[in-house]
Amino acid sequence: MKKILTAALFALVLTACVDTTTGVKMDSSKLDQLQAGTTTIEQAKSLLGEPTGVAKNPDGTVTLTYFYSKNGQDAKSYIPLAGTFLGKGTHESSMTFVQFDQKGKYMKWWGGQ
Repeated sequence: MKKILTAALFALVLTACVDTTTGVKMDSSKLDQLQAGTTTIEQAKSLLGEPTGVAKNPDGTVTLTYFYSKNGQDAKSYIPLAGTFLGKGTHESSMTFVQFDQKGKYMKWWGGQ
């Protein structure tokens, strides 16, 4: 019984230290390589990676969305009652939009860290 309780406590501590990540962190320095009126949607995807979302706007433009979020808690956060005061959480996020004209050529980007 003692071994089972020790294993359960160990598993709880390991899961308590796991980060939750959504999306893929984009290297925003690559945005400077996009050239207005020249870079295509496919070239941008090749450079920046697959977007989290693609929107075809009513005016015919296309917007690629790059979303990234990472949340974490340390093991102390899971101590009943005391975890609220002792634990530490982390959060990091960014959202970047890259817009293309009706012909699929790069126009602008906005957002970021």
